[in-house]
Amino acid sequence: MNDRTGPAARSLCIIGCGPRGTSLVERILANVPALYGDRPLDLHLVDPYPPGAGRTWRTDQPGLLWMNSAAEHVTLYPDASVSCAGPPRPGPTTADWLTGPLHDGGYAARRDQGRYLRHFFETVTAGRPSSVRLYVHRARAIDLRRTPVNGATAGTRQQVVLDSAEPPFLADRVVLAQGHPDVRTEPAPPGLTRIGPGPADPAALAAIPPGAPVVVRGLGLVFIDCLALLTEGRGGRFDRTPDGRLRYLPSGREPRLYAGSRRGVPLPPKPARAAAPSRPTPPRFATADACRARLSRPGATFGRDIWPLVLAELGWCHYRALFAGRPDRTRMTWDDFDAQYALLLTDADRLAKLAREAVPDPADRLDLDRLSAPLAGRRFPDTDGLQRWLRTHLAETHHHRTGPARAVTTALVDGLQRTGAVIEDLWRSGDLAGDQLADALSRFALGTYLSSGPPPLRAEQLLALAEAGVVVFVGPEMRVETTTSAADATVPVFRATSPAVPGAAHEAAVLLDARLAAPAPDRIADPLLRALLSRGELTEARAEDGTPTGELRLSGPDLHPVDADGVVHDDRVIVGPAQFPRPGTDAIFFRQNDAVARRLLADA
Repeated sequence: MNDRTGPAARSLCIIGCGPRGTSLVERILANVPALYGDRPLDLHLVDPYPPGAGRTWRTDQPGLLWMNSAAEHVTLYPDASVSCAGPPRPGPTTADWLTGPLHDGGYAARRDQGRYLRHFFETVTAGRPSSVRLYVHRARAIDLRRTPVNGATAGTRQQVVLDSAEPPFLADRVVLAQGHPDVRTEPAPPGLTRIGPGPADPAALAAIPPGAPVVVRGLGLVFIDCLALLTEGRGGRFDRTPDGRLRYLPSGREPRLYAGSRRGVPLPPKPARAAAPSRPTPPRFATADACRARLSRPGATFGRDIWPLVLAELGWCHYRALFAGRPDRTRMTWDDFDAQYALLLTDADRLAKLAREAVPDPADRLDLDRLSAPLAGRRFPDTDGLQRWLRTHLAETHHHRTGPARAVTTALVDGLQRTGAVIEDLWRSGDLAGDQLADALSRFALGTYLSSGPPPLRAEQLLALAEAGVVVFVGPEMRVETTTSAADATVPVFRATSPAVPGAAHEAAVLLDARLAAPAPDRIADPLLRALLSRGELTEARAEDGTPTGELRLSGPDLHPVDADGVVHDDRVIVGPAQFPRPGTDAIFFRQNDAVARRLLADA
C-alpha cells in the first residue's frame, strides 16, 4: 500500500482514521480527479488502530458491546441525497453489508460495525487514482512542528512526529480527526480504585472482584456497555418467564453496582423499530432556512429566536401522532388543531392553552420537563422506595417505547433527530456564534437524553438486573466523595449520596466513571493536542462573557484552529466527532467532509 518512489508531491495528512477520518479519505479520493488531476499527491494516515475502524470500532472487542443505532440507519457511503460538490459514492448500509447477525431485531455488534468500516476503507483506497500515494502509519502523532523548506518562511510545511521508531515526515495540510479525546483523570487515593471516565474498558472491568460493591457514576450508554460486560460477560444469563418478563439468572461473579447520575434515571430505550421503516421527513417549522432567518436578526440569541421553533416542532410531531393514532384521546379534529397550532407557533402560553382544550388528559400532553427529569423534586423515605419507583418507571418507559401505542414516542424521537440535525447543520456551517452554540448544546441535552438510548432489549435487561438486586439506583444529583467507611474509620471509601433519599449512603472501594469525559482542553490526554495547547497553537473557545466552553477555538465553518494570538492556522483543520450519517438524509456529516476535502485539494 505504501510506495515511496516517484516524483515529489504535495502531502496531506489525516491524524485519526476512524469513521470521520475514513470518510475524509473517501471524499479526498473522490474529488482528486476533478480538482487535482493527475498531479502526484501523498496522503498520510496516522492512527495506532486499524484504519476504518479506529479505536472505538476495533474488531477485537467483545461481541456483547452493541451499537445503539439500527444497522439499516448507518452508512459511510454518500448517496445521491447528499448536496455536495463532489461525486456521490452509493453503497450498502451496515445492515445491507453484514446481512447478519443482528441483535434485538436490527442492532450490530460494534466489532461487526468495525468490519464494515474496514471494508469501506479497503474498498475506497484500493480504487484510488494512480496519482495518489497512500502511507498508513500505525502509530500515534505526538507533535506537529513547523519547519522552513528550501529557505522559505517558517511554517510553510509541518513535520509530523510519531511515537514509533519511524522518522517524522512532512505535510502541507494536516487534519486532526481523533474523535472524542481522552482526558487525564486524577488518580484514586491509596486503597481505592477508579475506572474511567471513557468507553467501557474490558480489562479494567475484569479486575473488579466478584461480589464487590462498586459506585457507578453515569447511567448512559457507557453504563449499558459496562453492565453487559459485568453480567453476561461473567456468565450470567437472561431468561423469559412464562408471562413474558425478562429475569436475570446470576453467575455469582457479578459485582453489586450502586449507580446514579445527574438525572438519576437511565436513558430511555430507542423505540421499537417498525417492520417497514419510513423515509425521514424534513422539519415543518424548525427548518434550517427559518432558523438562519431568525439568527440574522440584530441581537439574535439561540434561546429567544431558535429554541421556540424547536419546541414548536417537537410539539407538532407529538400531537400529530396522537391525533392519528389515538383520536379517542382528543376532542377536536386534527385539521382544526393543526391550523391553530401553525398560527400560534412560538407563543408558548397560547400553545399550552390549545393543547389543554384539544387533549383533556394531562398525561397525553407533551411535557418535556417531565420527560427529561422524571425524578426532579421527588423525595423517598428510603432506598427501597426509590428502587420501587424506578423499576416501575423503567417498565412503563419500556412499554411506551415498544408497545402498541409507541407511535407517539417514536414521532417525538424522530422530531428530536430532525431538529438535532438542523442544529448541527447551523453549528457546522458557522451560523451559531460561540455563545449561541454553548446555549444550543445546553438546551439540546434533552434531545440526547430522549433520543440516544440503547436498544430496547438492553433497557429490559437493565430492569431485570435491578429486580435481581445487581443494580441499585442511588438517585438524582448524585454526589460522590472520598471519605472513610462509616463502619471503620481506617478504611477509605467512595461514598455516593443523593438528596432524593436523605440519610442514605452507599460505600465502595471502586468508583466506575461510566461516562465519556466532558470536553476539557486543560485535561486532554492526547499528546499531540497537549503539545499544541502548551505552545498556544490551540486555545479554548469562550462565550461572549468569557466563560470557557470546553471546545477548541476554530475559525468557523472552515474549521481552522485559532491560536492564542488570534492567528488562524489555515493549513490545519480540526473535525470533531459526529454520529453516523443515515442514508437518504443529505447528512451534514457528508456535506462537511466533502467541503473540507475540496478545500484541502484546492490548497494543495
